[in-house]
Formats: sequence, C-alpha cells, structure tokens
Amino acid sequence: MNPALQPVLEVHAMSMQRQDRMVLNRVSMSVPFGAHVALVGPNGSGKTTLLQVMAGRLQPSQGRVTVGGLDLARMPGMERARQLAVVHQHEQVHGQLRVRDYVALGRTPHVEASKDESAQAVSSALTRCRLDGLQDRLMRTLSGGEQQRAAIARALAQEPRILLLDEPTNHLDLRTRADVLDLLAELGVTVVAALHELSLVQRFAHRVVLLSQGQVLADDQPSRVFTQELVLGHFGMDVFYLPIPHREHDVAVFESPQTARSPLAERFGAAIR
Repeated sequence: MNPALQPVLEVHAMSMQRQDRMVLNRVSMSVPFGAHVALVGPNGSGKTTLLQVMAGRLQPSQGRVTVGGLDLARMPGMERARQLAVVHQHEQVHGQLRVRDYVALGRTPHVEASKDESAQAVSSALTRCRLDGLQDRLMRTLSGGEQQRAAIARALAQEPRILLLDEPTNHLDLRTRADVLDLLAELGVTVVAALHELSLVQRFAHRVVLLSQGQVLADDQPSRVFTQELVLGHFGMDVFYLPIPHREHDVAVFESPQTARSPLAERFGAAIR
C-alpha cells in the first residue's frame, strides 16, 4: 500500500454508553494520512463524543482508537499531544496574551526542541493561518474569526499528525465560516472536523461520515453522502446540486422541502439528486 494512503487514525468497533443510553454504537472508521473528513449528523448523533474519544479525552466502553497502529489509550500524554491537536467549539481565549505567545502554547509537548525550532514552528503556524500582521495584538482585541484562526495556529504549532476540530465555524458570520474552512483545506495535515453547517462541508472535506443515533450510516465522498434520500431522511431537507463558477464540482445547496418545491427553485432549474 502507498504509505500516503495508510491509515493514520483508526476507530475499531468503538461504543460509548452513558447511563442507559448508547451514545456511540460499534463505530469504526479509518482516516488516511492527509485526508480531510467531516463528521455530520443531527443534534445528538454522537459527533462531539466521537471526537472526544478520538482525542483521548473520553475512554470508550468498548473498542479502541489507534494512531499509526498504536493504541491511543496506552500512549503517554506528551506523545499523544505530539500526535493529536484539538480545537474545541469554545476555546479558552487567554485574552491578555499576545497572539504569538498564545500560539506558542502549542509548543508545550516539545520540551526537547531548541528555541530556534520552536520559534520557527510558531512563525510557520502564524503564516499558514494568515496572522503575521496580528502577532503582537492581544488576543482579546481579535475578532471571532481571528481568534479561531489563532486557535488553529496554536494547534498547528504542536506539529501534530492529526487535527481534530469540534464545530470550528460555530458563532462565526458566513464569510468568516467560509474563510476558516478554506484555511483548513489548505493546511496539508490530516483533519477530522465535526460540522453543523452542511452547506460548508464541501469547502474542505474529501470524505463525509454521517452519524445518526451513534451509528455510522454513510462514509464516502460528499456527493455520495449528500443524496436526496439521506439528507431528507436525517435532516428533513432537500438537496440541490448547482454549478458554481470556479468550482470544479457542482455544489450542494440545502433547502426545506417547501422551498425546494417552490416556483423559484424550479425557475433556477436545479436538479435534485
């Protein structure tokens, strides 16, 4: 097998039970190096719990998670932090820190690195997240989108193999959501992100994993997951595919069934798949 296609992150028949509720039910998935995977599903489908187990923050009731073939549960904390970086839905901002110092917090797992190596890692993360001109600003002075880019830069400074994100576009305006996901698409690292906004998934994801009631119902490229049957059945929405200038593939547009059947939709001639 091509080394670039070998799995870097694997979830093996993993279940998670809380009280009398099965939050995750024998979930299995494999994420190759460099893949961008979106976790989607209705509220309560298990997306955040799955990310927490992948990050080693929760121990599953059954099954295991491996990174590069090594059991995550047996991995020392510092080694785990060199393998995985996490950006939470509600990040602690550390408002009195300057941006460059906040991003430098990501170097904590690399205590053996030289000052020059760490400085280079921080500088690279700032550049990749387009924060060069903001590095001397206090975190509390940044906009919501800038703070989110700083959180991603801090995670990149860890130099992880895998980046895990829980609703990274939540509470951001529409343009900033698109900018954050475009950034993720350009990073060149393995990314698994739980997303609520279906219309933004195609901006960065190679694969979509659809969860419902703690089970994986579909795991494929976006156009094969966002079918009329699955979208209507699990989100109560219709899906249209429309050509967009400068986009290689048609883009999924999600509408309520009433809107989708309106004369306006027919006038645009959108074909439902």
